[in-house]
Amino acid sequence: MRLPQLKLKRWPLILAFAALIGLSIATSTVLASSQTLTVRANLLNVRLGPGLSYTAMGQVQGGTKLTVLKKENSWYQVRLAGNKIGWVASWLVDNTEATTSTASVAKTTTAVNVRQTASGSATLLGTLKAGSTLDVLYQEGNWTEIAYKNTAAWVTSSAVKLTGATTALAQPKQTYVQKAQTKAPARAITVKTNLSVNLRQAAGINAPIVAKLAKGTTLTVLSQASDWYHVRTADGKTGYVASWTVTTPGSASAKAATSLAEATIVLDPGHGGQDAGAESTSNKYEKTYTLAMAKAVGAALSAQGANVIYTRDNDTFVDLEPRAVAANNAHADAFISIHFDSSPNPNEATGFTTYYFSAATSKPLATAINKSLAAGLTLANRGIAYGNFQVLRDNKQPSILMEMGYINTDKDFKLISSPAYQQRVAVAVVSGLQAYFQAGNHQ
Repeated sequence: MRLPQLKLKRWPLILAFAALIGLSIATSTVLASSQTLTVRANLLNVRLGPGLSYTAMGQVQGGTKLTVLKKENSWYQVRLAGNKIGWVASWLVDNTEATTSTASVAKTTTAVNVRQTASGSATLLGTLKAGSTLDVLYQEGNWTEIAYKNTAAWVTSSAVKLTGATTALAQPKQTYVQKAQTKAPARAITVKTNLSVNLRQAAGINAPIVAKLAKGTTLTVLSQASDWYHVRTADGKTGYVASWTVTTPGSASAKAATSLAEATIVLDPGHGGQDAGAESTSNKYEKTYTLAMAKAVGAALSAQGANVIYTRDNDTFVDLEPRAVAANNAHADAFISIHFDSSPNPNEATGFTTYYFSAATSKPLATAINKSLAAGLTLANRGIAYGNFQVLRDNKQPSILMEMGYINTDKDFKLISSPAYQQRVAVAVVSGLQAYFQAGNHQ
């Protein structure tokens, strides 16, 4: 079903970063000798803050040159393509196995508390008895990071004794974004909200809401915590807003990516929450399968080093305006909205279509991806077409909307609901984007 052309409600933008977690043991410290560094790791995780407990926001490939903004402990703050800011571990820059999943084996010498972050006041996750076996991810000073119940957690180093052995480690799931400790800027910086947004108590989309701010609200920036600003309103309220929901006066335009590994891709799973979308003949909702396909595409893009942003990553309602705003504010190199078509009567239409709005900005992207989809899928290709959809019309970035089959046609739905089909679409999208960048179409 295509996007409805409705009058907008101004709902806050809900985004989440794809979780790309790679963990490693500290081996050596690399000291910066200039303001740039070259990544010699095969693949290096970039995190939201200076520590392994921060969620990974993306990856960069070996040979990438990064501009160093500052160093905090053993971490570099660097600037990425698309004007993104992130953190990389200094000891992993030269390590060719930067995303290894090997851990050191240790034993606890005494009973010890397990905490969410490296702080004695952090949330208590549990307690380990003396003699417990640990998988150690990283040690720095008084704190040791360990794998604990499929996540990363911290214990005091004084209670840990390494055995000298190592073990293979499954990829832990990181769900906690720690607040970065940054100093306020020397002079006041103001930003303006570019849509209605929630002011939150902490730097995260699940933090409690302090107040609702209207579009155009001017805020004073107190400090920056990765992709979040700590701000103060004109009436004295303080809290956090996501950097992609505000405009900084005089901010420079971002450098366009020249390859998929440099690119920021916004994936937009259609519908969500109370907006269920179209239905199959078996009463299954479109919103379920747009999300499943978006996550398959996102995982494939992330594996190629792309920075992937989702307009939603769960069954949540997101209005139309914030979807395009997400791409514009992230200076996305491509915006891809995923939907499934529906015909007036069941089982009367089939195939996939790729839509664009701006011929100058987006038709080359639609052409490249549609060609790749046609080569990789058995479903009939209905070609590319002009589409006057709001998520495309309001988008300043290269943007397309893919209708990947008719949900109320049984033979199409059999594919739509198949993980194998979702994966074939993901492979085709990656291939299409690679061809798009290689052809030099991106402006």
